[in-house]
Amino acid sequence: MAHVATITIDHTKVPGDLTDYVGLIVPDGSAGYSALYALCLEGGGDIRLFKSDDTTELAREIVSFSVSAETGEIHYRYAGTLSSSVDTPIHVYADGSSSDYAVGATYGRNAVWDDFAFVSHEGGGGTDSSGNATSAAQGGVTSGGVTGKIGDATDYDGSNDFFRVSGMTFASSGTISAWLKPSSISEQDVITQLNSNNSDRFIVQVSNDGADTIRIYNNINGRNQVIESGSASLNNGTYSLVHVSLDGSNVLIHVDGVQDQNVSSGNNFSQISPTTTGVGATEAGFANWDGDIDEFRIANMALSGNWRTTEYNNQNSYSTFYSVAAVAGGSAAQAARRGAVMMM
Repeated sequence: MAHVATITIDHTKVPGDLTDYVGLIVPDGSAGYSALYALCLEGGGDIRLFKSDDTTELAREIVSFSVSAETGEIHYRYAGTLSSSVDTPIHVYADGSSSDYAVGATYGRNAVWDDFAFVSHEGGGGTDSSGNATSAAQGGVTSGGVTGKIGDATDYDGSNDFFRVSGMTFASSGTISAWLKPSSISEQDVITQLNSNNSDRFIVQVSNDGADTIRIYNNINGRNQVIESGSASLNNGTYSLVHVSLDGSNVLIHVDGVQDQNVSSGNNFSQISPTTTGVGATEAGFANWDGDIDEFRIANMALSGNWRTTEYNNQNSYSTFYSVAAVAGGSAAQAARRGAVMMM
């Protein structure tokens, strides 16, 4: 069976070659998806993604897919090299009958996030797509329910809403990223990590300096130390993509795909030895987040600047990051093949 659509990634949106990049596809009502909607099952469980060789399958997560509404959210892991010099095609298959992969299957949800410790698509407290951690809602907050940058987001009340996350481990390198939409200018924690007696902390927050900038600090052995303060402002009521990476010797802040700060520092995740991690604060009464959070992720590596910029280009404007075209024959020809065995 032939593929029903081709997603072509614009290489000019990829500033440098990337290995095993995790990308986003947002199917909508545009003509390129007509064959897919004509053939695919509601929920998208029969969707498969392949490289242009039509042999190399890509791990994918179908967060949502609606044939009737013509909407969806699909994340995938592009195995190997995503090129910055030539456009990259991805072939989309569907057969109208296959079931969704188990989350732990070779091409299932967890396989997309092999290099991540925690991934939530609906803000800080949704299902962990990496399969490595669990989260529990605190203070009445619930995942989803508000419009996010991509799909739904989680809204925090600035008082006692947060998610407590367990099961995460950190090496000496890591990256925290999220789409943040603050509601007010104040000192607000995006993520807080505490040790067993709450004396040692690692905190990423939006500072209360009147400009809503990102600040990272440690409190190690009673010594409170600001690791780095950013300079790029986050606008109230507007989403910004924030990346904070630590590689053991450097702390880097990116805002909307552009490097904000880079400082040499001996402070990293491994010095905290956290036993408690919170998104939107760690306990009620801390500097709780007031606003929305979407696509909260913690990677087990310091994602490169090229990755961060590519991720911003992909998620901020997916319609210009790639183009989509239905294959020759159109939706009627593809629908006539419904029930045919897919080439796997």
